[in-house]
Amino acid sequence: MKAFWAIIKLTFKNAIRSHIFQLLLCVLALCVIFIPTTISGDGTAHGFIQISLKYSMSAVAFVLSLSSIWLGCQILSHDIENYELHMVVSKPTSRLTVWMAKWVSICIIHLVLLFLAAAVVYFSVIWQYKRRDFSEIEKTRINNEVLVGRRVFMPTLPDIDKLAKKLLTEEKARAEELGLGFDAKKAFRACKIKVSSSFAEILNGKPRIWIYENLPVDEKRPLYVSYRFYVNKVDSSKQRLTHGLWGYGQPKFIEEKSKIEGQAPKKKFVGFDILLERKPRQFMSGVFNEITLPPGLISPKGEVQVVFVNADLKKAAFFTQTADGPKLLVKVSSFGENYCRAVAVLSLQLIILAGLGCAAAAILSMPTAVFVVMSYLLFGSIATYVVDSTYFSGAGDVIAYWVGKAILFGVIPMQNFEVTNYVANGELIELTLMGKLFLQYFVLRAVPFFLLGMYLYKRRELGLVIRK
Repeated sequence: MKAFWAIIKLTFKNAIRSHIFQLLLCVLALCVIFIPTTISGDGTAHGFIQISLKYSMSAVAFVLSLSSIWLGCQILSHDIENYELHMVVSKPTSRLTVWMAKWVSICIIHLVLLFLAAAVVYFSVIWQYKRRDFSEIEKTRINNEVLVGRRVFMPTLPDIDKLAKKLLTEEKARAEELGLGFDAKKAFRACKIKVSSSFAEILNGKPRIWIYENLPVDEKRPLYVSYRFYVNKVDSSKQRLTHGLWGYGQPKFIEEKSKIEGQAPKKKFVGFDILLERKPRQFMSGVFNEITLPPGLISPKGEVQVVFVNADLKKAAFFTQTADGPKLLVKVSSFGENYCRAVAVLSLQLIILAGLGCAAAAILSMPTAVFVVMSYLLFGSIATYVVDSTYFSGAGDVIAYWVGKAILFGVIPMQNFEVTNYVANGELIELTLMGKLFLQYFVLRAVPFFLLGMYLYKRRELGLVIRK
């Protein structure tokens, strides 16, 4: 262990001497100090908190990620190319000890920087928020919607395949009646797209009911609905102010006489009474909006019904995406706890990136190692985008989909570690999500690369390294 800690100390000194690392430290300081103090948002407390948190934490994560990759690739390759490793391995110190010490030292450096930056961002944003002259209504909204950790519940989706098969049967019967040819596979894909589109569209004047399940029955606080609707089509550039009418289902009970004489009658849940707002509310399409629902809407079965009526003055249709919900939000934790969870996820990201840099530098030169790691991350981003696509125009799209699926078996898509949106929107970062990231991406994907890097580092022939 003495040799291990000695290598860590030397790595700290080499990191401080690196001009690129010094530059990244300056950029990090600028991000931490100037972003929270210069951004004003849209002039509201809600916009200020959201944008400040999102931009600050995203900038910190980006700078430290670049620094982790750079130092991981630079420090290991520097020791080999300058013949420093030749002297180290001549002593009773294994190369595995050297690799682990280098990786641990890079992780320590960046975790300390992350914790310091996160603390500065947190206190800076809160200080800026408190010193500004926001109204009490805005502050109440912030405390309920942003400075909080709220669990997200998505609406129960219908069985698309079942509905598509039902529509396929009707299409087949119609084709046979007209004596037309019928391609079952092609027709099923068309039916599936048609059914999915029908649920994404909200026609003018037509009500849409969303049902949420598995909610805490004993929840006595207000509920929140976050939604984003698009006018005419899903296009953020052509949106405008519009109107919609919201409502909710009030649980309805009937009294049942008890069979035991003298015992009070029992209340039996029989359904919901739909209650609508008195007048439509105005909102901006293409962006997230929120409404507050009164407490007491959760049925004994843990269900909530939310109703929306398209009241656009120009009779246009609304469109919504599955990922946008609408989401039902229930407060379960404080903002501080949720913020710490975000920092923990970013810490895991930095640990993985530092390890990937060290693994690549174990066998490659520094520029090549940086290129390989960046290419690896780029492949993960592109593969995720291709796999998430739901529209296939031909055989090329189908092939790209399955190639993307194959790539994701071994590649880590770093956008899955993007949790700043959760914090900025007051959405809880679930422990299950954190466990999934740790198991799928650290244990099952990153660790095998680390072990491969250690093996190649141990087997590398130092006599072939020639300094030019």
